[in-house]
Amino acid sequence: MQLGMEMHEAALRCAARELTTLRPGGYSLEPCYRHDTDTGVTKVVTEADIHALKQSGNGGELQGTLVPDVVIHAGHPGQAQAVYDFKFPCANVDEAPPWRKYPKGHCHQGFHQGEMYEQALGVRASRIVPRLGIVR
Repeated sequence: MQLGMEMHEAALRCAARELTTLRPGGYSLEPCYRHDTDTGVTKVVTEADIHALKQSGNGGELQGTLVPDVVIHAGHPGQAQAVYDFKFPCANVDEAPPWRKYPKGHCHQGFHQGEMYEQALGVRASRIVPRLGIVR
């Protein structure tokens, strides 16, 4: 698990380095979204909001938020054009790992990450997997 976390951090640093040149102002790393499945409304949760919730002891209010690894957008994270999530499989490195399913009791139970990203942001979500590249 530690290796996966380190790989994730390295991938985020690499994405930041490249996207800063390729899409200045047109991407976000690990943006946070709150999606209401009943109304279909999705709101961006800002870093300031996240910090304030955690500082006030209300970090539990972030439960159920969506945090894809990379969002390509039209100048604001709420204007998503593409969504990517890094996946680092421990076994079967030649096969794309499945999207993580939300467990029973979770507000998004019955769905997987990719489905929720697509529902919330209105664009197809893709996985980025070492050795395989972008998996749609």
